[in-house]
Amino acid sequence: MAHTNPPFRFGLVAGALSLFALVYVATAHPFSLSFKSSESRWRVVVDGVMGGLSRGEIDRTDSGIVFHGELSLENNGGFSQIRTPIERGSLEGADGIEIEVRGDGRSYIFDARAANMRVMAGSYQHTFDSKDDEWTTIRLPFTDFRFHYFGRLMENVDAIESHMIDSLGVTLADYNAGEFELEIRAIRGYAEGDVYDQRLAKLGEQLGLGATRPTDEAPGADRGGVYAGRLQRLAEALEERELTRGTMTTASSSYSARVIEICVLAIDRGVPLFNHGQHEACASLYEVTLVSIAHLGGDELGGHGRSIIEDALREGRHMHARERAWRYRHAMDALMEMLSGHV
Repeated sequence: MAHTNPPFRFGLVAGALSLFALVYVATAHPFSLSFKSSESRWRVVVDGVMGGLSRGEIDRTDSGIVFHGELSLENNGGFSQIRTPIERGSLEGADGIEIEVRGDGRSYIFDARAANMRVMAGSYQHTFDSKDDEWTTIRLPFTDFRFHYFGRLMENVDAIESHMIDSLGVTLADYNAGEFELEIRAIRGYAEGDVYDQRLAKLGEQLGLGATRPTDEAPGADRGGVYAGRLQRLAEALEERELTRGTMTTASSSYSARVIEICVLAIDRGVPLFNHGQHEACASLYEVTLVSIAHLGGDELGGHGRSIIEDALREGRHMHARERAWRYRHAMDALMEMLSGHV
């Protein structure tokens, strides 16, 4: 069932400013591919298109897919591949691909196709080794991807542009005839360093507000509190500047109304992300929203409200992105229902 927007709105300026920052930061969270059957569009491509006899199949599991079949070298064959389209721009800002696989000890190729390099049988490739019957997490930096055409490395080709990637896949072509099996439970983008730090700094610069990191910020401080504090300072600085310019009027409201405003805006921004398959970005937006609410303080939140947030965050850490987004959404719904009587 698709996410739906809540049927009501509130007009608090401060909440809108805070959510502008929240959305900007959270939507930078790298892409994570969904393996849900209704959203997944994997297909098999084998060497039969060239007269070969290799086979390939896809089976679904509770957490991902299994790519299996048999590689044949007869009739000049020798490859079996699966691939799926993704929305262009999904990997913008990512530094590479991270996969979680359980294999058979064979070497596979991870393929990425880009809209600006549309060539038949051409893709950017990165080889990875699987371990026999053992789960491994492997990072494939985009800087190490090389363009291949009909299996041959092509020199003097521009580096891959992550924001142009619109297809991902896995190929077996190790010239070893026989059966194979590779289970995949995660394919996601990753960013080096702290992506929140980077986006907060960039947002401050673009708004002309300077850095959001105070010089006395403790190195080991709780990251949720740190980010919430920086977002709040950023929103306050923007509001103060606009008030000075006379382009915005003040709006007073209760703590409960501000929390409801933040939840409504977060859901309003999160729904399109979720429904377009960007579950990780949606979950990240909701997570930062809940953390920010917890750090806003206010007697109205109380022990029950804090318990709603803490339980959701604790349980969400052990869920895949889609389920995590729903868990956080339910927590925000519960907060709004609890606080609606205080508005």
